[in-house]
Amino acid sequence: MNPRRASSYGLAALAIAAPLSIAGANVALAALTVAWLWLLQKDRKAALAALGASARTPVFAALAAYAAWALIASLAGAEPAASLRVWPKDLHKLWTFAVIGAALSAADVVPVGAPLAAGLGLHALVGVAQAAAEWTGGSDRVRAHGFIHPVTYAELIGLGLLGAAAYLARADAPPLRRRGTFALLVALAAALVASQTRAVLIAVAAAYAAACALDARWRRHILTAVLAVVGVFAFWEIMPTGGRGLRNLLATDGASSSHRSRFALWNTALLIARDHPATGVGPGRYRETFERYHPARLDGEGTWGNAHNVYLHQLAERGVPGLLILLGVLGAFATSAWKAERARRDAWSLWAATATAAFLIMNLTEVAWQTEQVAVLFFLIWQLGAGPRLKREIL
Repeated sequence: MNPRRASSYGLAALAIAAPLSIAGANVALAALTVAWLWLLQKDRKAALAALGASARTPVFAALAAYAAWALIASLAGAEPAASLRVWPKDLHKLWTFAVIGAALSAADVVPVGAPLAAGLGLHALVGVAQAAAEWTGGSDRVRAHGFIHPVTYAELIGLGLLGAAAYLARADAPPLRRRGTFALLVALAAALVASQTRAVLIAVAAAYAAACALDARWRRHILTAVLAVVGVFAFWEIMPTGGRGLRNLLATDGASSSHRSRFALWNTALLIARDHPATGVGPGRYRETFERYHPARLDGEGTWGNAHNVYLHQLAERGVPGLLILLGVLGAFATSAWKAERARRDAWSLWAATATAAFLIMNLTEVAWQTEQVAVLFFLIWQLGAGPRLKREIL
């Protein structure tokens, strides 16, 4: 065993854990950190070069600025002590990005393909089994969720589905592996539909649009994509949805529309930002501030922990500069992924580009950026496809 081989094992562990458990992912990230420190002790130059490969990217600089502003907004917020307890989550992003990049540069092999497929496939099958049990059990709403919250589950599954599609589109693989990937794609699609998370379905559609813009060959499948959408709508009509089906998105009656709460949450965030434009009320303080701006109960809840839109949420908590820095971070991810796809044209670069497009849309109605498990998987996908070019083949 040597530190480079330890990095390879750590990457495999992270790949299988990220779709399943944030605790498992953090253990794998800690192992990768130890492997890097081991390499630093044995070969300082190689360790610093591995870390520097990611540290010199625009994304790393943007993440550093994001963490720095979070500290300022915390100190200037309504409850500095409470906000400072949230700050480590921003440092977690910087650490995750740097550690994954360093491990990819240092590892002697990059064995992540099969572990990613295993983790995603297992979680998909668990979710499908849950949905089947709920449906046959007479539940008024069927919703796959695996081991986590249904929305987080759907976001992870949606990102995985894009990876399976990218592999089938680009990878030169033997027939058996392609059949296995197609089976994974079907399982992920079934789990995504069974999760009943509409925003992720829209995000996947946006990712397909991005793929069409990047590669003309995807435009040949527009009819298939349209038929898939029609099929999902039709299936949703017979599936127990608890009154939150796809057609409810088109409802205009405020008493029946399930998205009325989103507008209230977004409006509350704007009101908070209007009164605290410079630094916001402080990271993690939306929940405590919500009741002052919206005293009436909303969907039976007296308070809400987030604005269900990461852009407005961060505007309320971190002010205008915080929102601009966040847009800079996500813009760095998007432009780098787009450039990598133009240059590389492989399955990993296509996955990174489409996952980035989907991730931007997911955050319009949820806070995927602030969900550590989703962010870890997204960072791993991005580093594999759009990070510094690796000297070794990704297995």
